[in-house]
Parts: sequence; structure tokens; C-alpha cells
Amino acid sequence: MLIDLINILPLFTIVLFRTASMLFFSPIYNQISMPVMVKIGLAVVISIVIYPTVDRASFMTPDSLIAFILIIFKEVAIGFVIGYGATLMFGAFVVAGDLISGEIGLQMAEMSDPLFGGQVNQISQLIQMLGFLLLLAINGHHWVINALALSYKSVPITEFFWSGATMSKVLILFQGLFVSAIKLAAPLMIILSLIVVVTGIISRATPEIGILMVVFPLKILVGFLILAVTFPFLVRTMEHLLNALRKDLFSLVGGM
Repeated sequence: MLIDLINILPLFTIVLFRTASMLFFSPIYNQISMPVMVKIGLAVVISIVIYPTVDRASFMTPDSLIAFILIIFKEVAIGFVIGYGATLMFGAFVVAGDLISGEIGLQMAEMSDPLFGGQVNQISQLIQMLGFLLLLAINGHHWVINALALSYKSVPITEFFWSGATMSKVLILFQGLFVSAIKLAAPLMIILSLIVVVTGIISRATPEIGILMVVFPLKILVGFLILAVTFPFLVRTMEHLLNALRKDLFSLVGGM
């Protein structure tokens, strides 16, 4: 029994590094509020579950430490690509919140992000936490695990993946980040821009009115009203974007 455990230890270690790398960079498991020991425990448990699905017949233990370290680096890179690809959509939520906050006038009102750390404004945090809850509601945490299991078929442990094609797909996802952010923020940005245009016309027509003293609180009031009215549509759009993330993630992993 002990000899069997020693024989499977190298392969299990390789599987563990890919799994841990994916978990530490994925949008669900990389929260700063989650203890490191919990993340390590999840990585070990998921590795135990995935290990029987890995092709063990073609694997041969590296004959040198350098070769083993190179395999480890490759596994960490694959896990990073999977986790980072899934995290990009949450970047779109943050950018959309920044665009909305900039139009409303709350760009300077920032607070600590309890999910991923750093500083974000209140609207970015609201949209980001809403996206996180939606991802859990539609079982998005299962997607990254399924993508991890699929990666062992597209990139077996004994093979290296072509980084050029993979990086081009990551760049496409990164480009889609800004498109998704604009889709989320566009309705509110357009309406608030029209308010600025109208108040500018009024200011030119009647210069004696202190329009600047009115436009900023008006933008805040109208911005929150529009956000409240369009909130159901915002949720549907975010759910649609998260479902698109599922297709993009599996396309990314399948094309490695």
C-alpha cells in the first residue's frame, strides 16, 4: 500500500499544482476572505476527484529534477490561463461600475473590496457582488472545475500547450471585457449624457442660473433612479454575459 502511494505521488503532485493554480486565480476561489488553508484543502480534494480521470498510462516519472520542475511550471501556467479567463468577466463588471460611477459623480467615493481586495467604488462593488451571486446561482463554480477536467484531455500532462494560440484567445476575451462593460453601462451613460447636454443648453440660455450647483446633485439623483429602474434588465444582461463566459471558457480550454 505504501509503495503504491509513493508511485502515484509524482503524478498527483502535478495534478495538484494545476488544480491549485486554477483555484488561486479563478473568480470564486481567490477571494481574500477565504482562508489559505481552505483553498489548499479544496485543491487537494478536487485533485483527488480529478486524478482518476487523468491518463496515467502514458505518464512516466521524469528522470531528473529539472524536467519535473518544468512540468510543474507548465501545469501552473495552464491553471493560471483557466482561472484568469474566468476572472475576466468580473473585470467587466468592475469597469462597468467605474463607467457608471464616473457619469454619476461618485468616482472618488471608493471603499475596500471584500471579495478580491483593493479599492473599488460602491457601484462597482454592487455589480461585482451581484455577478458573484449570479455565478453561484447558475452553478458557475462547477464550470471552472469542468474546464479543469477538460484541460487534461486537451493538454495531457505529457504534452506542452501552444501558448501563441492560447494567448490570442485570452486577448480576445480581454477585448470582450470592455465590450461587456459598455453594454452594461451604456443605458445609464447615455441618459446622464443627455442630462449634461440639456443643462448645458439651459446654462447658455440663462447664464444667471447657477446650473453647476444643480447638475451634480441632479446627476446623482437621476443616476440612482435609473439604476433602480433598470436593475432587473441589468441582472438579465449580467446573466447572459456569464452564460457567454461558459462558452468562452470551454472554447479557451478546448483550443489549448
